[in-house]
Parts: sequence; structure tokens; C-alpha cells
Amino acid sequence: MIFGRKIPYLLLAILFAALWLLLLFLTPPERTLGAVLRWVFAHGSLTQAAVYVFLIAALTAAGYLLGNEKLFVWMTCLGVVAFSLWVLGFLISMIPAKIAWGVLVDFGEPRTQMTLRVIAVGAVFLVLTWWIDQPKFTAIAQFIFAFILLFLVRSTSLVRHPANPIGESPDRILPLIYLGIVFSAVLSALSFTGYLVEKRVGND
Repeated sequence: MIFGRKIPYLLLAILFAALWLLLLFLTPPERTLGAVLRWVFAHGSLTQAAVYVFLIAALTAAGYLLGNEKLFVWMTCLGVVAFSLWVLGFLISMIPAKIAWGVLVDFGEPRTQMTLRVIAVGAVFLVLTWWIDQPKFTAIAQFIFAFILLFLVRSTSLVRHPANPIGESPDRILPLIYLGIVFSAVLSALSFTGYLVEKRVGND
């Protein structure tokens, strides 16, 4: 509640999404990647935001398991939003991959293999939790999946994919712009999650 009124979650989600697009548009061409950097930022920011939202979902899952039943609806909505961000980040990655490497999906790249495994396992988790329909099982699955994801992201090796293209750039402004893009994506995702929670609670 803000000044006695409900938080306008959908409006906030749209505003932060618009900020995400604006910052992408304002991103200057990079010396090596040129204007393709905007696609790299779009892909990277959505993927990174998905990881953060998955981890927040894991925290809400832990809170639910510790007895806060109100967190269950947040946990389930956060999981769906995070998974959607991850898939969208992968789809957008096809554009810079095609431009830079000549293929939409480089199956020889370990990072790509990891991304596809996460999508496959995440889809299985979503179907299982929907089918079993047990809140505690859903919470445990969400918690485990988030940390499997974190392990895979941190341990997967790289071949073509640069380790830190933004941090390695001599342009000092690019990391700041990218940080703003990432946080815009996270805030938009969290706001949209709040909107979904309101709809779920209102329909119950």
C-alpha cells in the first residue's frame, strides 16, 4: 500500500520495461561489437534477471517452508516469470549469435547447451509441480531448481561466448548502462509478478 492505495504493479511493470527499452536504445555502439551490443545487452540482461528472480523465488520457497503460507503464491508466480525471462533471453540470443557466428543456435557452445538444459529441466519442473499439485513439493522443487541453475551458470565453461564482454570493454559508461538495463528488467519482472499475485489472490 502507498498512501492508502494499492501498488500499481502493472503500471510499474510497463514503466520499468519501457526504461529497459530506452536504455537499450541509448546504448552506444561498442568498438568491437558495434550496434550488435544492444542485442547482447538485451539477451544478457534478461538471462541475468532470470537468475536473480529464480533466486528470489528460492527465498520465498524457503519462507513458505518455514511457515509463511502467504509466500506460496509469490513463489509460484516468481518461478513462472523467471522461467519466461530465461526463455525470452535465449530467443533474443539467436539474433547476436546469427550476426556474430552465423548460426541461430550454436549447439557446440557449452553455454548454449546449459541454457537448453535449464529450459528442458525447468519445463519438467513446471509440469511436475502442476501435476502433483502439492505446495510443499512445489516449494522444495523451486528451491532445488534455483540452486541447480546457479551452479550450472557459475560452472559452465565457455568456447565462443566471451567471459565478460562488458567488463572487458575500455568504455567506462557501458557497464553502468548495462547495470541499469539489468535492474530495469528485474524491477519490471518483480512488478509483473506482483500483478500476477494480485490477480491470483483476487480470483481465489
